Amino acid sequence: MLRRPLVALAVAGCLVGASFATLSQAATRPAPQGGLLGKAAATPQGELPEPRTPSTVDRYAVANGCFAVRSASGAVVPGGPYLFHAFDLGKYLLVAPGGTFLSTAADPLPTQEAALLVRGFVDGTGDERIQPVRAAADTGLDTAATVAETATAPLEAQVRGDGISLVAEASSSSEWVLKRAGSSFALQQAYDDGDVETPGPVDPPIAATLIASRGAFQAAAGALVTPAAQLRLTAAKGCATWTETALGVSGPVARGATPYGPTQGYLDAHMHLMSQEFLGGRIMCGRTWHPYGITKALVDCPDHEHTDGHGAVVEDFLAGHNPGTGHDPVGWPTFGYWPNPHSLTHVSTYYRWLERSWRGGQRMLTVLLVENGQLCEVYPLKKHVCDEMVSVRREALRSFELQRYVDAQAGGPGRGFFRIVKDPFQARRVVNQGRLAVVLGIEVSRPLGCREYLGTSSCTDAQVDQRLQEVYDLGVRQMEATNKFDNAFTGVKGDAGNLGLLVNAANNKETGHFWQMGECGAPLRKGQDDHRQYDLADDGDEHFGRDSLFGAVLATSGRSGVAPLYGQGPHCNAIGLTAQGRVLIDGMVKRGIIFDPDHMSAYARQASLDRLAKIGYSGVVSSHSWADDNNYDKILKMGGVVTPYAGDSSSFLGKWELLRTKADPRFLYGVGYGSDINGFGSQGGPRNPAPGKGVKYPFTSLGGVRVDRLTTGQRTWDINKDGVSGYGLYPDWVQDVTVLAGKDGAAFRRDLGNGVEAYLQMWERANGVTGDSCRPDVADVTSGDLKRVKRGMTPEQVITVLGQPHTRVNRSFTYCGTGRQVAVRFTPRGTVA
Repeated sequence: MLRRPLVALAVAGCLVGASFATLSQAATRPAPQGGLLGKAAATPQGELPEPRTPSTVDRYAVANGCFAVRSASGAVVPGGPYLFHAFDLGKYLLVAPGGTFLSTAADPLPTQEAALLVRGFVDGTGDERIQPVRAAADTGLDTAATVAETATAPLEAQVRGDGISLVAEASSSSEWVLKRAGSSFALQQAYDDGDVETPGPVDPPIAATLIASRGAFQAAAGALVTPAAQLRLTAAKGCATWTETALGVSGPVARGATPYGPTQGYLDAHMHLMSQEFLGGRIMCGRTWHPYGITKALVDCPDHEHTDGHGAVVEDFLAGHNPGTGHDPVGWPTFGYWPNPHSLTHVSTYYRWLERSWRGGQRMLTVLLVENGQLCEVYPLKKHVCDEMVSVRREALRSFELQRYVDAQAGGPGRGFFRIVKDPFQARRVVNQGRLAVVLGIEVSRPLGCREYLGTSSCTDAQVDQRLQEVYDLGVRQMEATNKFDNAFTGVKGDAGNLGLLVNAANNKETGHFWQMGECGAPLRKGQDDHRQYDLADDGDEHFGRDSLFGAVLATSGRSGVAPLYGQGPHCNAIGLTAQGRVLIDGMVKRGIIFDPDHMSAYARQASLDRLAKIGYSGVVSSHSWADDNNYDKILKMGGVVTPYAGDSSSFLGKWELLRTKADPRFLYGVGYGSDINGFGSQGGPRNPAPGKGVKYPFTSLGGVRVDRLTTGQRTWDINKDGVSGYGLYPDWVQDVTVLAGKDGAAFRRDLGNGVEAYLQMWERANGVTGDSCRPDVADVTSGDLKRVKRGMTPEQVITVLGQPHTRVNRSFTYCGTGRQVAVRFTPRGTVA
């Protein structure tokens, strides 16, 4: 329809925008030079937030601060002053100047290793005892579905004598909880066996309290806070330093002019932040974070380091080495071998590297909660049960724990850069605050615990809906229908070559049958298939190298079996979208969950997208190049988003050049990437450009920040020579693609910078918001619609009533009405005047 001249209908009021400013946080200081806790070393340090002045109402303010600890009478805890390292919100290691830790002479009684289960997803196997517990409210897990394996004995502690001491290694007896005590503080200890990974931030009981008696200090058993336990913290100098990585990014983090305005930033719609828990928790080496710091997080697996890497059979397989070749197992501080772009058994997402990517311009990511039960069963080393949905809940809990840890470093709840979001409005506010909006997603082969065996589903339709609600309550907002195997919802897109033979054999174990591959037919078009199945590796297929972890586990286990050989391709899986798959899709639409068709069979992808297009649902993202070009056309015409697999700079540039020709002018076009990092996707290798033709350091990234080389410990990485050797190199990767794009570099940056906004607008529409009224296929805003806009309404309420604005400029939204354009303006408080 034709649009009319601009006639502004001003809803009184204006909002003074802040334009771009720094992320609200305390001033930062460079950490002093030195090694772990003040011991001499030539490793550069990172920046941590300056501790605020401690107060009786804020026990988080002392994070990373240096304090003398005094009793009410003025007696000083010996051995100080103490660095307060926050290992969780309100919980600290007290580090003496010599690098030792204030501890008590106390031992907890032994407990069993905690194993997380999810009520409704336990299949009856094993001997786990189920005891419901409610997670703390600040995890965002407000259901009672989380359960923990019960201990063989009550969780208690035995305090030996009255002693406190300084110990060389931190343990559970070195962990202190800082609590308010009248006008002062109290330091207490809560014991849970230091070797056990507790299920989320549920506080165990207090076992000991630090008290002063006759000028001396002792740890008294129990949680009673008497006047003798009231302590004061006095700012001091001379503390140990806490070892961290430098970031190599300087300058204020850009933020939006208003919380509800347009966003700018890079989007990673497919990554695996918590793969340290994957395949039973023993195949991935290192951790995204460790409460005791980087020196504990970035270490190799015991089966690697105790054998100089010769025991890392899967790693050798992936690297193309003969089994037993080995590798340098040392992570921190030398990083001689890992991380590197093609090591899939070492965690590449240390949280400070993630912070570097955020500071360098990233503003959204989807964390895919991941597991493959079949591979978990065949891999011999494990500490967790192999139930896929148990792993989903465990990894979700770990994600909320990381949010707590980041908040703790920043000085309190909600202060950190890492924010898990549950709707597009919250996500927009987070991004415009200059933080990282994190979406939880699922990528498993048996989603919701619904497998298919010999054509029969293990779930009823009612269970599908119930379990979908459970993961929604968990915080999941993006989801794939399968990963590697056929299931109750869909057939799978097979892997190619020798990898396909291995995974197909595993599919037989999972479902009782091999992939039902045959010739492709209607309604599929040319290029829509499920990979050609051969008995020779198809090295030209990008997915073979990317997902070879699956083949490595199956091949090295000796349990891969033999898959059938198929006729001439291209091949398509005869299993498409099942009746129960339609139930799943309808349930996702009802809840506004973003649907990802990647890994589904060609027939299933086509049927799914046709169903969603008929419904008019925009909430679709193809997140990492496991669909096809015809699917991408359809997704973009539906108002969805495509984020190709990142990979090498040159291949991603080609994908962007193709996708931009498919953009639908009715929708904002923005592109993201799917890094697929942490165990599934090899990262972009180095281009090794000619001198002067690659990335020149330092360079300027989004918002004007200055990006230099990343240095962690004794290792410095350069994208030109090292490729994407860890998540922190993604700002450098963006710059590399920009350089490679030449004269199109500015257009590439624009499209990549619009990735977050395109995703947010797609997500708004998935939550029932109508599209831009200035589109020819959307009805005008009527006078009746305008009358529903009331003084005091929030921007989110306005969008719910009027739909998506045509523009979101500073403090106003504009819409197209009959014969005019309408401007809705907001007060400085962000409400309609």
